[in-house]
Amino acid sequence: MIEDHGKELMMLGGTIAGFIAALLTVFERLLNIQQRLKLQREKKPLPQPERRPVTTIPPSGFFSLKPLSGSSYLIVYEVGVIVAAGVLLNYVGLTLSRHLESILFLDMIGTALAAILLGPWLGAIVALLSNSVVNWLLFPEAGAEVIIFPWSLVNMAGAVFWGLLARQPRFLTYVRTSKSSGVAHAWFLLSFGVAGAVVMSIPGTLVQSALHERAVLALNPDVAEALSIRISQWEAAVRVFLDTAFGLHWSQNISWYVVNWFQTCVRYIPDKTMSAAIALVILKYGYPLFERELVHGGPDGERPGDARILPLVLGLLYAPSYASLVSHEDYSGHLYWPLWSIPWLFILYGYVRIRYWGPTDETLRAARMQRAERYARALKPVGKEPSYEFCRRLTLATLIASLLFALCLPVLLMDFYRVTFKFFCVVYGFLLVVHLVRVAIAQNISIARAD
Repeated sequence: MIEDHGKELMMLGGTIAGFIAALLTVFERLLNIQQRLKLQREKKPLPQPERRPVTTIPPSGFFSLKPLSGSSYLIVYEVGVIVAAGVLLNYVGLTLSRHLESILFLDMIGTALAAILLGPWLGAIVALLSNSVVNWLLFPEAGAEVIIFPWSLVNMAGAVFWGLLARQPRFLTYVRTSKSSGVAHAWFLLSFGVAGAVVMSIPGTLVQSALHERAVLALNPDVAEALSIRISQWEAAVRVFLDTAFGLHWSQNISWYVVNWFQTCVRYIPDKTMSAAIALVILKYGYPLFERELVHGGPDGERPGDARILPLVLGLLYAPSYASLVSHEDYSGHLYWPLWSIPWLFILYGYVRIRYWGPTDETLRAARMQRAERYARALKPVGKEPSYEFCRRLTLATLIASLLFALCLPVLLMDFYRVTFKFFCVVYGFLLVVHLVRVAIAQNISIARAD
């Protein structure tokens, strides 16, 4: 009952947040209309003997020519777009795999996309948002945090691995080459897929130990039974080999972890390989401007540096999951609390490294301002297209309609906040898809015109 009450409070908070976001969006559109009317009045001829040319100020919108602040512009139109796309891709992939009963999870496509573009820290933030926020809120059964929160370690490990690997010179050479050879593609699939599965299967095996689960390699019962017999033989062989070195008690534990790690690794290989490959395809075809600025480093060829606030944000997001795990009676023992504490070591190490050996605040601020100006300069002509204006007006009309409907729900329904939360999820999910597609089309048009 307490867990259901906590989830209901989160739903109520999400409903209020969505309602406020809709109000702010409508208010921003109204200000934009007011500014346009003011500009039209200024364009009228003034009763003066000498006419002076009127300087028109570009309206504040998605493709502003001169953003007031590089950081705020990038948070909304770069980081916000990539994080939203990552969370949405993770949720869609997980939903498809659950409905299709596939052996693939596909819940880390967005994590791979964010890690490749923005680095390990924001990739881990996307992984944590997807696993510990979205999946928990939309999980239908009680006690969701007991089942969902432990897997955040696997998602964050994948984000860190992919983010660090994407900053290696060989990956930059591979992405920069338009006609890569079969060997280069094989290297990408082996390093991002197979090696990633090997790395992520280590925390995956430890989480399975905490959940008292065993890895399953196949969905077919006959194949599963045959593999179970073979795995039992492997486990017995491993136990006999380790008896002489570690004793009976430790050999039993080690053999269990070795066998389950192997099974988990085999199960992860197709999933992580497909996730990384799909993420790279989405990056190449969907967001070429992000690829040019974030992967290739823009005209200077230097990838953006990490700000020291990113480890703090990751720690802030991980704190509720950590508190829930260490306070649960099945996970609070001396055997598991070090497992849940491992991310804190990485967060502390990352903060110290960025604080003392990372780029300075002035360097980051100057790079953000330059990148924001390049984004605005490349995308401003696209913002004048009739299709963009049509989509913006459609979005405004949809937001007004959703607000009017949400205002009627408290009068019509008793459990209005749950219904309103789901309603806003559908409406804003649709608008988010439209927004992400619009950004992808605008980036492709701008790159095509530049070429």
